[in-house]
Amino acid sequence: MSQELPRAVQVPTGRIVHLEAKRNAKKRARGVEDPLFSEAILAFESGDVAMRADGLPITVYALDLRDFHALRAILTRAGLLAEDEVEIRCRNCDAEIRHLPCGALPLGPFVDRELQDPELDATLDLATAHEIPEVSLGRRRAARTVTLSPVTVDDAAPLFRALARPSLALTGDVVRAMGILELGVEKNPARIARALAAATDEAWCSITELYLAAHYPPRLFSIALCPKCGARNDVDAPYEREFEPDAPESRPSGETHAELPAFEPFAERGRVLADALFAEEDAHDISFVVEGGVPAVDDGGEPLMGAYVPGSPGDMGSPSRSPEITVYYRTFRAIWDEDGPFDWDEELTETIAHELEHHLAYLAGDDPMDDEERAEIEGEALRVLGKRAVVREGVRTLGGDAKDFFVRTWPVWVLVVVATLIATMMR
Repeated sequence: MSQELPRAVQVPTGRIVHLEAKRNAKKRARGVEDPLFSEAILAFESGDVAMRADGLPITVYALDLRDFHALRAILTRAGLLAEDEVEIRCRNCDAEIRHLPCGALPLGPFVDRELQDPELDATLDLATAHEIPEVSLGRRRAARTVTLSPVTVDDAAPLFRALARPSLALTGDVVRAMGILELGVEKNPARIARALAAATDEAWCSITELYLAAHYPPRLFSIALCPKCGARNDVDAPYEREFEPDAPESRPSGETHAELPAFEPFAERGRVLADALFAEEDAHDISFVVEGGVPAVDDGGEPLMGAYVPGSPGDMGSPSRSPEITVYYRTFRAIWDEDGPFDWDEELTETIAHELEHHLAYLAGDDPMDDEERAEIEGEALRVLGKRAVVREGVRTLGGDAKDFFVRTWPVWVLVVVATLIATMMR
């Protein structure tokens, strides 16, 4: 959903940029043969959007690439740059989701100058060399590291032009535009270009991942809430980038672990572990379930590994129900597939033990673990949406229209309240 362009924003380098859009500024879209991001550059160059910092006008070409990409997202959020809807698959239930990435970008941290999060606002350290898969430099030489440098929009212009062509031709100009200072011991851009042109896909993808990490803070994302299961799906914003992020895949952990079994043997192992753990606590009245379907999610939209539902004595309208602990097989499978092998048997044991602790705490009338988990979810909401934005939107609801409040503040509910009814019974 578009909204008015903020008058001033903090950008990733920390500077405060004042923005002013013409009243008749038009929404710009890039032509098929135009250089990458030319619509954003033209929005500034045409005067449709003016920028000032420290009281002086600034040109788009002088922007650090991190700042430029953040401003691209903010201009798109304000409806000044065209944005296509993207289709993604829910990571939890595989449902199709249609989403406008920048249209849902949380602006609070930029507007309220809260870009200090050590994870969300960090970019690649450019002061050191970074390891990459081996790249041959010829004459029995090989590079195993790459060193990148800061890049401005002006520096990156040759890369933007090259990426608009049907295929990327690696030249010395493109190497300089990517900010590649050194490839191992090699510093000559033309020779680096030839080495990269012959490099393996693994090595090239490693370098492009480092490039993206250098110029796109992790904060540049928005949340697509799955309409079917309520899971949180993070989507890059802006979605169009110089290179496609490397697809997640199973990565070796350096340790040897037993293969994650299929559902039935996994469920049987879970029942054995549950019986032993319940016996230790003399908790024989608990029902134990291993669920093979779509996992439930917590208040923050994260798929659960396990869940606890207290029992109910029942009444004339509903039967009694035993306390129940559920383990979600598909969450274990997703972690294995996305992050690589882990000690699933130990994790399964810990998950059942954790939910059993919730049961014992419930019986005691106090569950500090539940309070900690809710605090973590609320803390995540504040990190993503911005502390002042959460408070500000809450204040605005007093006497306001409930529907308007939901439209303006739906990310808060995505992260904090989406599973309230479930959460009262789980964990």
